[in-house]
Amino acid sequence: MNTFYPRAEQVPSLWFPLVKKFYQEHYPSGKPNKADPIWVIRHNGKILCAVRLKQYSGVQLLTAMVTEPSHRNTGLGSHLINSIQPALNAMPSYCFAFTNLVPFYSANHFTTICVEMLPEELASRFRAYVAQGRNLTPMCYDFAEKSLNHP
Repeated sequence: MNTFYPRAEQVPSLWFPLVKKFYQEHYPSGKPNKADPIWVIRHNGKILCAVRLKQYSGVQLLTAMVTEPSHRNTGLGSHLINSIQPALNAMPSYCFAFTNLVPFYSANHFTTICVEMLPEELASRFRAYVAQGRNLTPMCYDFAEKSLNHP
């Protein structure tokens, strides 16, 4: 992890146009939504990495994670996930990882689960994505803060 990166910031509504532009440039299907928490890492005012935590009934889905191309494979994505750990621990958190990114999410405290372990609202969405031909793996965030307090 690059310790020179600042901590993630939750996007205030005033920044939404900047976040929307970032997604349009780097991940058009990411579609940010003002209703969901979006977290970014900025450097010198420029967004380098972003992620959305789509809210459902008592759970959230980590989605639309994207890093500016020149900063990929530098540890920035891991830094972002680690920076938002309290938000991920606030309620059960899931992601639908592109299969080639499973090792990345596994290294960042997500565990592969079977579709049947997803809450029904997420399971139906997952099945719809797979039916569209997306190669996805369901994963659950599994890193409790309390584990940091025990040697």
